[in-house]
Amino acid sequence: MNSLEASRVLAVLDESLEELRLLSYVTPEVMDSAEQLADVLGEELVASLVRHRTQTTAGKSNITSEQTIASTWSLIRMLRKSRATSRLQQLHTERSTGMLQALSYAERLRQYAQKRLTTTVEEDNSNREYYDEVREREEKAVNEKVQLEQKLKLQRVELQRQTHLVQSAEDKTRSELHEVQMATLAAKKSLQQEATALRGEDHDAFDTEHTLLFKELSDAKAQLETLRLEHKDNEATLRKTKKRAQQDVEVVISEYDTDVGSKEEEYQSSLSEYNEVMAQLEQFSSGFAEMHKERMEYEEAERKAAQQRLDEGLTKVRNNRAARVIQSSWKGWKAAKVAAAKKAKKGRSKERKLPGNKETSISQAGAG
Repeated sequence: MNSLEASRVLAVLDESLEELRLLSYVTPEVMDSAEQLADVLGEELVASLVRHRTQTTAGKSNITSEQTIASTWSLIRMLRKSRATSRLQQLHTERSTGMLQALSYAERLRQYAQKRLTTTVEEDNSNREYYDEVREREEKAVNEKVQLEQKLKLQRVELQRQTHLVQSAEDKTRSELHEVQMATLAAKKSLQQEATALRGEDHDAFDTEHTLLFKELSDAKAQLETLRLEHKDNEATLRKTKKRAQQDVEVVISEYDTDVGSKEEEYQSSLSEYNEVMAQLEQFSSGFAEMHKERMEYEEAERKAAQQRLDEGLTKVRNNRAARVIQSSWKGWKAAKVAAAKKAKKGRSKERKLPGNKETSISQAGAG
């Protein structure tokens, strides 16, 4: 098969794969809600979907009927030429597993066909040699596997023998451990007996110490009672002292209240005088503020008048200076014009006196 025929076959496969991909987006949800998708997919595509739904519903028992096949081809052509197909692909619908598997199978078929159609005779022979080499390697690997399995059996026997030796050593160790446990129990029993004897001795010593401490506690309680009586007498004395001190404090407080009352009257009189002075000060402040405001307004008016007089004087000076400049410029221009006229007149008189200029003047007159 030449390259042109191979490209044609691949083109047919690509077209079929694209049609199958477009058809995969036509899910049962899209078919059932085709009328609601008119604004998104357009009237033509929705009408084609409705016709296909009607045809598939009518021929559900026989999906290979000519009417169903024709409706499917019509829907595929509409999907290929419609601009709303891209919007259909953007809908969040889940494509069926069977259709996705069919697409995957079609893609693998197209890749396999491309590989087979683009493979030359030399490449095919090379692949066959590669497969033969791989087969030989597999046979060699199988033989090596058999040999390794035999070695593994021998190693398993050796491991079993070593395991038996380890089990014997473990049994011996367990017997020794049992003997150690029995010796430990005996030692524990003797230690418990010694601990019981020591506990009895400690109990006797505790009773003796407890008796001594109880006697000391009784003596301390007697001393405490004696101290409590002494403290009671001291407390009565302190209470009398406290009462006398409270009476002295009350006298001092009454004297303080009397002194504070006189000071309060003086404070009230001083406060009234202070309030009068503050009222006068407020009146003086308001009058000063008004006078200051009038003074500021007067100074502002004087400043504006002075500024206006200054501006008028400056304008007058500028006008006088401009007039002098214009007059001097006019006089200079007039003098220059008179001097130029005199110079031109002298030049014409000199030309008339020269003999060679006569012909020139005649030619100029003729030209004129």
